[in-house]
Amino acid sequence: MKESIIKDKIVALLKQKPQLVLLIVIVAVLLIINQKFSTLSNFVNILKAVSVISIISCGLTLVVISGALDLSVGSMLSLLNVVSATLQLKSDSAAVWVPFVIALFLGLFNGLIVSKFNVNSIIVTLGSLSIFGGLALLYVNGAIIIGRTGTWYTWIGQGKLLGIPSHIIAFLAIAVIFEIILSRTSFGRALHYIGTNGEAARIAGIKTGLIKTTAFIICALSVAVSSVIMSARMNSGSPVAGVGFEFDAITAIVIGGTSLAGGRGSIRNTVIGVLLLAVIINALTIYNVPFSFQAIVKGILIIVAITVDVKAREKYGK
Repeated sequence: MKESIIKDKIVALLKQKPQLVLLIVIVAVLLIINQKFSTLSNFVNILKAVSVISIISCGLTLVVISGALDLSVGSMLSLLNVVSATLQLKSDSAAVWVPFVIALFLGLFNGLIVSKFNVNSIIVTLGSLSIFGGLALLYVNGAIIIGRTGTWYTWIGQGKLLGIPSHIIAFLAIAVIFEIILSRTSFGRALHYIGTNGEAARIAGIKTGLIKTTAFIICALSVAVSSVIMSARMNSGSPVAGVGFEFDAITAIVIGGTSLAGGRGSIRNTVIGVLLLAVIINALTIYNVPFSFQAIVKGILIIVAITVDVKAREKYGK
């Protein structure tokens, strides 16, 4: 009887959380076969490596659940990164708050065009990707900015609290806050309704344009957090710092089980997706697998994840 109950629970877990099961299995195998992977420093390094992309992924998850997509987050990160780095040369406080103000307007720009003019979000943010990337290069003339040392600003990316790196704390805090927003607020429920059926949500009285625009703004603000952390951690700013980050974020989100069609997903699943991707890349790095092959692995993962999502929607509906 007990064996039957355990078996049923395992089957249910496999159906409901296949990504989590896969993550546990991969970690367990690596712990057994590779001593380098099992060190505490390696686990800390994994969390350090994913802190920036995790924060961006959390913000992007809101947009994806609403049935949209923001491809500009990588270029936005590059732009805000150089803005933060250059301002830090004169004022630590300005280096923190100015990127958030700029992000507010960048998110508003994307959100309004998508919601008010009913333009496909992929087209809009593909254009924004080029605009923001170009602005980042123009702002610093393609140069890399080296920041000041020994300021409180650098603590944001290099400091520790109770022995835990500050940017890991920021990632965990944002993940918890965003999970609460998605699962416990009317805004989060509205995002799911809009992603499932935008027209029905509008008829039901939900202000779909306002909700979707707000999702873009929150996503942009999460990029601002990441940009400040990245600049403070590296003590520098680069106009190409965020190149490719949009695809890493989308890969992590899709691997985590969030549907690109909208209406389904959660922050905890995104975190699982980020960690799963990070563990796989970390293992490949430990075994000295070339970066080019790592890129191929990422591509395969996202194709498989999207295929599984499409088949699931065909079978069970959106």
